[in-house]
Amino acid sequence: MDKGYESTEICGSCGGACCKTNGCSLAPEDMLREMAVWQDERDTGKISDGEMDTDQSVEKEWRQLEEWLRQSDCSIDSFTGEAGLCYYIRMRHKCFTFIGVDAMGECIALTDQGCRLPYERRPKGGRFLEGRIDRHCKQHYTWEQMEADWRPYQRLLGEIWNRWHDRLEREGVFDQCEEAYMRYQREKRLEGKG
Repeated sequence: MDKGYESTEICGSCGGACCKTNGCSLAPEDMLREMAVWQDERDTGKISDGEMDTDQSVEKEWRQLEEWLRQSDCSIDSFTGEAGLCYYIRMRHKCFTFIGVDAMGECIALTDQGCRLPYERRPKGGRFLEGRIDRHCKQHYTWEQMEADWRPYQRLLGEIWNRWHDRLEREGVFDQCEEAYMRYQREKRLEGKG
């Protein structure tokens, strides 16, 4: 695991401003680590050698990844990179689902005491965010690095996205998530006034 920047005091003083706008991005090694933890907890076996096979047994790998995503605190999102659309995994936003159509939202791991994840289990996007006193924090896990890291997983992530996006949209799930998030934000504001 790459160490990154541990900015506990700086992040604590601002209350996690970055975490209130977006869940941090995972690198594939974060995904594989978290899937292994999840599988161990459910006693369903491990991915051999800590790697996901992206060329063989695609359907098995796809189903395993899909099941983990649906039950985890993560979601698939996308951005347009040098090679076009790039799917990646980030921390889920509060009140939202595993298909990340919401552009911004508070990270599901953010609590009043800061991130609930121990530093060694934080995604690379969180570990490589350099907190700065002036609150102009710097992300060292760049879009270019993410695009290169996630390239081998595009087919798997794209299949899961395509399988679920239109269905969730038709069923009104995204609208329900938005409504739940607005309620959550109102409740937080009322708590702050009390």
